[in-house]
Parts: sequence; C-alpha cells; structure tokens
Amino acid sequence: MKDKGIFGSLTAVDIALTAGLSVIIGLMFTVLSNFVGPAISVLGPLSSPLIYGLWFLGGVIPAYIIRKPGIAFLGEFIAALVSVLTGSQYGWIVVLYGATQGLASEIAFMLFMYKRWDVLAVGLSGALAAIPAIFLDTYLYGSYLDLSIWLRLIAFIVTFISGAFFAIVLGKWVSDKLAATGILNNFRISVKS
Repeated sequence: MKDKGIFGSLTAVDIALTAGLSVIIGLMFTVLSNFVGPAISVLGPLSSPLIYGLWFLGGVIPAYIIRKPGIAFLGEFIAALVSVLTGSQYGWIVVLYGATQGLASEIAFMLFMYKRWDVLAVGLSGALAAIPAIFLDTYLYGSYLDLSIWLRLIAFIVTFISGAFFAIVLGKWVSDKLAATGILNNFRISVKS
C-alpha cells in the first residue's frame, strides 16, 4: 500500500485513535504543566529538562502505533489543544508548542521514509521535539538565559536525552506491550516486518 502523503492515507479509524490517544496525553500534559512541572522546578534549573520529554509523547505514541505520515504532527497538536482546553496554566501558546514539536517529531519519521520504527527512529522523534521546545522557551520566556553557557548546554543536552528516553520507554515500549495484547491488531504496529 502506497501512502498518499501527509494526511492522504489516513482512515477515520486512524484519526479516531489519534484523537483518543491525544485526549489522554493532553490531560497528562495539563497535570504535568500545572502540578508536576512547577513542583520539580524548585529543585533547580536542570530539574525540568529531566522530565521535558514527557511533553513530546503526543506525537510519538500515535505515530508509532499508526505509522502513517502526519500522525506525529496531528497527535501532538491535538494533545496540546486538549491541554489548553483543560486548563494548562500556559494558555494558548501551548498550541504553538504542540504544532512545532509535532512537526519536529514528524521529521524524524520522515527521514526514515516512514519505514523504520525501531529504537533509533522513535528516540530521534522524541529528541527532535526538543529543538522547538528549547527555542520557544528561550525566545518567548528567556528560559536558560540566566544560566552560564555550560549549564545552558547541559540543560539542552538533558532535554534531548529526556525526549529520546521517554519516547523509547513510554512511547515504544509501552505501545509494544499494548500491541502484544492484540488490541492494536488493526494498526501497522501489529504488522511484523
């Protein structure tokens, strides 16, 4: 089956699963934004980057399960929108974060022409989502600017690692376990290559 490009090959079931997963992940984003993030940030400037990768799962998980172009972008965008609508303290700017992080995740899968879904591809998807997150945090909020160049570099590296780590552990591994139950048999994750 040949994909028709971004969103061209998606079925109603693909979109419904993406939306369902994104609602759950968007609710998680709200909890992370309003409670977990602020609580951990009191531990110092390098503590938040440790968990930043959790915010990149909206694109990784649906894309890994459905394995079609456009899903990483759509998933992260919908999760961000749900987060805003359920009371994220950051407001509508979260949608910009979701769109750009979803696009960055999408680029990772695009680089492998949507044919590779291993640890490398999934980890890269999570890691690339860190780029717009770091850029927007710095440009919009001045985050990291009060840190020394070395601490800033460490924070950036930790954010990339966090993105890759959570994409692999919570994105790939959990999705693989879920697929092993048979519940995802109608999706490409269940096709053995």
